Amino acid sequence: MRLPLLLGCLLLSSGCLVAETRPSRPSRPPPRPPPSRPVAMGYDEAVRRGFDQCRARGYRCDLQEAHLTGNDVWKVKFRVDGRGEKGHLHLDYDAYSRNLIKVNDKVKDKGGHGHGHDRDDDWDGPGRGKKKGHARRDD
Repeated sequence: MRLPLLLGCLLLSSGCLVAETRPSRPSRPPPRPPPSRPVAMGYDEAVRRGFDQCRARGYRCDLQEAHLTGNDVWKVKFRVDGRGEKGHLHLDYDAYSRNLIKVNDKVKDKGGHGHGHDRDDDWDGPGRGKKKGHARRDD
């Protein structure tokens, strides 16, 4: 009698196993990768944009220098000549947005007359201002 009882218990126990199954949660989609940063403008593009800007102003342009600063700004400098004028044109471009952020147009007439407030330098020449350290004699 023990044998049928033992077999019955084994058969019943294997059929009585109940596994709890939870409804699976919908899996979350993987997080989106961060938006990629636009590619910075290179030397050739900065120079090309500078030449375009210089020519649009009616100048004959001679590239003097172009370099990228640590602030992601391309500084492009030209010696310019055109319509009886000579001088320099300095352009600053944001390396990522490619926006022209600063223009310094230091161009003067060949006859020596500037464009109003555009000056090639801040020096007023000799004989300007007060002399310091020289006392006026009261004889």
